[in-house]
Amino acid sequence: MVSPVLIVIVLLLIALSFNIPFAKFKIPPIIGYIFTGVIVSNIFDINKHTIEIIAEMGIVFLMFLIGLEFSPDKLKSMKKEVFGFGIVEMTLVGSVFGLFFWLFMGIDIRIAFIIGSAIALSSTAIVLKLLNESREISKPYGRISLGVLLFQDIAVIPILIAISIIVNKDANISDLLLKTIEGFISLGAFIWIYGKFIAPFIISQATKTKSDEIFIATVLFVVLTASETAHFFGLSYSLGAFLAGMILSETKYKYQIEADLVPFRDILLGVFFISVGLMVNIHFVIANIFSIIVMAIAFMFAKAGVIYIMLKYFVKHNRIAIKTAFTLSQIGEFAFVIFALMSKYSLVDNNLLQKLVVVTVISMIFTPFVIRYIYKIADIFDKDIQNFEEFEIKPAEVKGHIVLVGYDKIGQRVAKKLTKSMIPYVAVDKQIEEVKKGFQNGDNVIFGNAANKSVLESIHIQDAAAVIITTQNEEHTHMIVENILDVNPNLNIIVLTDSEIEKEFYKQNNIYVVDKSKELAEKLINLALKCEIKGN
Repeated sequence: MVSPVLIVIVLLLIALSFNIPFAKFKIPPIIGYIFTGVIVSNIFDINKHTIEIIAEMGIVFLMFLIGLEFSPDKLKSMKKEVFGFGIVEMTLVGSVFGLFFWLFMGIDIRIAFIIGSAIALSSTAIVLKLLNESREISKPYGRISLGVLLFQDIAVIPILIAISIIVNKDANISDLLLKTIEGFISLGAFIWIYGKFIAPFIISQATKTKSDEIFIATVLFVVLTASETAHFFGLSYSLGAFLAGMILSETKYKYQIEADLVPFRDILLGVFFISVGLMVNIHFVIANIFSIIVMAIAFMFAKAGVIYIMLKYFVKHNRIAIKTAFTLSQIGEFAFVIFALMSKYSLVDNNLLQKLVVVTVISMIFTPFVIRYIYKIADIFDKDIQNFEEFEIKPAEVKGHIVLVGYDKIGQRVAKKLTKSMIPYVAVDKQIEEVKKGFQNGDNVIFGNAANKSVLESIHIQDAAAVIITTQNEEHTHMIVENILDVNPNLNIIVLTDSEIEKEFYKQNNIYVVDKSKELAEKLINLALKCEIKGN
C-alpha cells in the first residue's frame, strides 16, 4: 500500500511543476490541478472517494462565500435570473441534447434526456471562482451566470430523483416529490433560524475570545453544520452553505468571515480540480483523442448557441447574451455525479460514459481561457460596442474616502471629527466590542482584521485618499502597512508610533508618522486632509 504522505508529496510536486511555469504565462492554476489528477490517477492506485469528499468541501466553501455576497433582498431581485433564465436554460439545453442522444445515438428516451440534463449543467466551481477573481460577477452577464448556476444546483435534485425512478420501477413518484418539497421547506426554516439567531450568537462568543484560531474554527463549524443539515434533508451540501452565507451576509461579521475562509476555499478547490483529473483514463483518451476533442468543442458551441438564442429574446444587449452563453458553455461538476450513478446501474454503454466524462473535463480545461478572453470572443460575434452592457449596471463604488484602521479611543475621536467635517470614511476594527460601540455611535465601522488583504480590498483600499492607522500594537501596524503597500503602493498612509526602528521603516516607504506620545486626533485629521487634497 502506498503511503498517504508520499501521495500528498507527489500531488504537491506535480501541481507545483505545472502551476509555477503556468503562472509565468498567466495560465490559471485550475489547469495544473486537473493535469495533476490525470497523472496521479495513472501512477497510483489511490482512494478516489476520500479525495472526492474533501473536494466537495471546496465547492461548499465557494458557495458559502458566494452567499455572503448575496443578501436575501439581493436574491429577491434576482428572481428572473434564477427561476426565469435558470428554468428555461435547463429545459432548452437539456431537451436539445436529449433529443440528440435519443434520435442519433439510439439511447432510450428517458436516459437520453437525463444525459441531456447533465450536459445542461455548468461548472459552479470554475465559473464563480473566475468571475469573483476578475470582479466580473457584478456585471450583467456575471449576474445572469450566477442566477442560472444557482438554479442548476437545485435542478440536480430532480435529475437524481428521475434516475431513482428509472432504476426502481416500484418507486412512488408522489412520495419522492413530497419528500423533496419537505426537504426544501425544512432546510429553509432551519437556515433562517440558524442564520438569524444561532450562528451569529456562536460567532459573537468566539470574537470575545480575541483569538483568530477560535474565530476561524467557529466559522468552519458554522459552514459545515449548514451543509450537513442540507444533506440530511436530502439536498446538496453546497445549497445549504449558500443559504447560510446569504443569511450571514447581513451581519457585521461578513468581511472577516470572507477573509478567513478564502485560503480554505482555494486549497480545497485545488483538491476538487485534482479529483476531476482523477476521473480521466489516459489510455482511453489516447485511443479516442480525436473523437473526444471534436465532441467537446461541438458540445460547447452547441450549448453556447442554445443559451444565446434563449437570452437573445430576454436580454436587450446582444453582447450580454454572447458573454453569458460562452461563460456557461462547459459541462459542470455535478454531471460527474449523474454519470457515476448511470454507470453504477449500467444505464448507458461504459465507453460512451467514459467519453462524456473526458469531454466534461476538457470543457472545464477550456473554460478559464474562454472567460479570460470573453470580451474578445464577444467582439468576434458582435462588432457593435456602443451602449453595451458595462454601462447598464455599475456596482456602487467608494472612492476618495479615508480608511480608519482601529476604532479605539483615538480612532473614535478621529471618526467623530471626520463625520463633523463631512469627510467620507470607513473604519475597521478586529475587536467586536469596539465595532458594537461604533454602531451605537452611528459611525461607519466594520468588523475585520486589516492585516488581511481581503478585508482591505473589501473596503476599497485601492481607491482611498488616505489611511489612518491608530492601532497600538507596533507589530500589527507594521503588518497592516505592508499589506496596504502590496495593494496600493502609492496610497497616503498615516501611522501612530514611538518606535525609532519603525519610524525608519516608515520613512523609507514615504509614510507619514505621528508620534503617539505627543500628537493625537487633530494632527491625524490635518494630515488626512492634506493627503485627500494631494490625492485629488
